[in-house]
Amino acid sequence: MQWSADVTEHTHVEEIKVPAHAGNNQNYYSQIVRHLDQLDKCFRFDLVTYVKEYGGQVDVENEDFSDGEEGEEHELDAGTLHLSEYLTPTCQVPNYFSSSSSLLLGEKPTALKPYRTFATSTTSFHLATKPSLWSSVDEAAITYQLPDLNNTIATFFANEGTHFQGQQPCIDKLQIWHKMCVQLMSYHNAEIVQPPQTLHAIPSLTMNPYGQYDSVIISPNHESDWPKNGITGHSVAQLHMIFHFPHLDLFLAYVHHFNIVPHSDPTNIDPATGMHMLKWAARGNGQCVGEIIPLIHVRSPAHIIPNFGRGAHSRLTKLSSYELSNEFWLNKYWLKEFYYVLSPS
Repeated sequence: MQWSADVTEHTHVEEIKVPAHAGNNQNYYSQIVRHLDQLDKCFRFDLVTYVKEYGGQVDVENEDFSDGEEGEEHELDAGTLHLSEYLTPTCQVPNYFSSSSSLLLGEKPTALKPYRTFATSTTSFHLATKPSLWSSVDEAAITYQLPDLNNTIATFFANEGTHFQGQQPCIDKLQIWHKMCVQLMSYHNAEIVQPPQTLHAIPSLTMNPYGQYDSVIISPNHESDWPKNGITGHSVAQLHMIFHFPHLDLFLAYVHHFNIVPHSDPTNIDPATGMHMLKWAARGNGQCVGEIIPLIHVRSPAHIIPNFGRGAHSRLTKLSSYELSNEFWLNKYWLKEFYYVLSPS
């Protein structure tokens, strides 16, 4: 999800360049549309004939979609090779809201506690059974380059101490996850769940010296009116660490906050772009403002893109775009559902 033009460039190739090359270099727009229309009709015809021939022989409900397991590669049947030419969904969309309810009802008594799948009224979360690593707080502060980690943890427990009565947190060791899946409901129909999205919080590595930290919309409370009133009452933050203290039932996250740049419009939306502008929330010494929050305060993934201003930084790359930029756009055009939420009614 970190800023990159790869997704749009790949789409441009499939939707524009390939159809254009299939024509005679004249009337590009009409020929591209005609090519895509014919491709869609061919796909629908092949799909209907395939379903008619093999319908009822595939038991989707009993297919194994185990989390974290790589499926064995296999060759397609000769009769279905032509279907691979089309972009078709092949996996069943999991429903983490339903899985969370099943766990709370005790339908899976052997499930590891605290449950790795849980939900609020707006968002469901899914973590791998095993954490990515175990680490002490001091080691995590070095690995994730978070010098204030100890202080933010102490502040969190000082403010939330009443919620942990009877529980003895062991803060010597942390269980840390490098990613998690979040799932939202459809903006217009709460009975329809959207496909889950993966959020990363990966420290700096050899291949990515700046790390990979995705952005999220967060709420100050366990429950909120998201997405009814858009970003009002919520804020944007960058997810830096997902962790858990043994013997506590709560998963936590360390985040760096963004501030929304005020505009003359009451909604603080820039009239030229239709988007909110963000700046890093920083202290007087320039250090980003960090905070520990319960993971269930996360409401949605967010997509931000750098605002280059009059000229981009000379060392700017897709890996360093967050580190070398101070201003960003909250990209409401990222997904259709996200657009509905952030657009004034």
